[in-house]
Amino acid sequence: MRLTKRKFTREFKVQICEEIEAGLKTQAQINREYQLSEGLVGKWLYEYRKDPVNCFSKSKYQVTSQEAKISQLEAALGRTVLENEILKKMNTELKKKLSVRRYLSGHPKFSKQAKPEPKLSS
Repeated sequence: MRLTKRKFTREFKVQICEEIEAGLKTQAQINREYQLSEGLVGKWLYEYRKDPVNCFSKSKYQVTSQEAKISQLEAALGRTVLENEILKKMNTELKKKLSVRRYLSGHPKFSKQAKPEPKLSS
């Protein structure tokens, strides 16, 4: 015979923890009354004591709207920093190429002005 796994709602868990914390019932009484294991109720109490407001939430990593906005802004800032670095590198490379072209254009060997035009023979 296989036992089915029971699922307990957040409200039920909070109610159990509040009864124990208020001293209305002992943990042993709760265990017997609801046929819960000692370890399970202990685990609920531990989580409840850590954070009574947000305990037993579906996601342990719930993100507030402010945290989500901060994450979005950090990501945007990161992209902007990367774009800025790329543009700076490209600017440096373009300046190097431009200075080489200026140097070569002033050099008689590479200058377009220094090249004699080919004579057409008639």
